Amino acid sequence: MRRAVIVFAALVVFVLLGSGFVSAYEFQAYGKVTRVIDGDTVWFYSYYGYRAGESFKVRFADINAPEIYTQEGQESKAALQWLFDNYGYYVYLDVDDVYETDHYGRVVAVVYLPFWDYGYALNVNEWLVESGYASIWNHYNEFNPYSWSLWVPI
Repeated sequence: MRRAVIVFAALVVFVLLGSGFVSAYEFQAYGKVTRVIDGDTVWFYSYYGYRAGESFKVRFADINAPEIYTQEGQESKAALQWLFDNYGYYVYLDVDDVYETDHYGRVVAVVYLPFWDYGYALNVNEWLVESGYASIWNHYNEFNPYSWSLWVPI
């Protein structure tokens, strides 16, 4: 009986992870967005975890915002700036375990904005896509943007 319960519990976890109901994510850094560069790149200062004590550029994984010199690019940057201005600059990063950085040296990550009172974090990458400020641009990395959840438990 005990073995059946363990097998059943493992099956439930497997099904939930596979369905996208529970997201498989890992927070590798906690810090502050210090500057919004455009709709898919920010400067970040890491307080804890990955590269703690350093500032570096973060490229939002698997999304592409319009180029900054276009009207749509300006709107994308403004939306991201608005999000941080209104809900805080302190975020978590899930850094890509496959490549870590892109060919420009930017750290590739999914960015999560915590909403502590609710026990969830907003997947900022997905928010930009769902809000129409960026599109999915799936690269070979650890992430699958088609399985992202907008909100993840923290």
